[in-house]
Amino acid sequence: MTSILVTGVSTGIGHACANLFAERDWKVIGTVRDTSRRPDRLVSGVSLEELDLAIPGSATDLAQRLLDGAGCPDVLLNNAGALQFGALENVSDADLESIYRVNLFGQLELIRAFLPAMRERRAGVIANVSSLGGTITFPFFGAYNSTKWALEGASEGLWHELKPFGIRVKAIEPGYVDTAIWGKALHRDGAATGPEQAQADDSPYAPFMQAMRQFESGITNRTTPEACAEEIMKAIEDRSDRLRYPVAAYARPIVSARRAFGSQAMMRFFHRRWMGPNSG
Repeated sequence: MTSILVTGVSTGIGHACANLFAERDWKVIGTVRDTSRRPDRLVSGVSLEELDLAIPGSATDLAQRLLDGAGCPDVLLNNAGALQFGALENVSDADLESIYRVNLFGQLELIRAFLPAMRERRAGVIANVSSLGGTITFPFFGAYNSTKWALEGASEGLWHELKPFGIRVKAIEPGYVDTAIWGKALHRDGAATGPEQAQADDSPYAPFMQAMRQFESGITNRTTPEACAEEIMKAIEDRSDRLRYPVAAYARPIVSARRAFGSQAMMRFFHRRWMGPNSG
């Protein structure tokens, strides 16, 4: 039975992936920060392990528990992540360090912990859930998007380094998926929430942030986590050496348009859409 470790299965894409793989008769291990509270509607075939990527060493501890017990999973799906919305000028040092710890350093820690076992058996798949925001940067998502750009770069480096050992690396780039992570940074009605509350309404960025919130709240054609999970499964099962997989709403056309028209032209086009015609 093929085994997979999915990080962050409490909600959203990770939850949907864990259920899908379990229903397709994979051996699924999912991670949550607190194993005493099993996520709602998580199928019984998913076993749980504790992981908090914000804590250095947590990923190494998890990997060692699995290597000592069930063994190295055939597939590592790095899905867990955190979202940050706000002007880079106003993101605190602590918040910036935290999002890099969760979205990049913890992911790399987990990958590195499993690599010796994968190399020894000369097989395995490492699938990193990046983002459409790992190929294009949205205003006021600079902190979050920069972690995804970094994960994209690390994934490409790993693609080269691990190819001689038969280990496939996949960078999954979801577009707009209807998950709870958006609600942690933005309300659908355009109101501020989360860390952004610390940014005063009289901030010089306030009107542009409001325009971006309204743009995001107006996107109704979002892919369900379940449909996104189906696309992720296809990417993982793809035995080719392809690295990047844009999935879910808007990802493929935006990536294609950026390639066709160039990054600067796309930046100018989206700048007016996102921040308004009077934004410079």
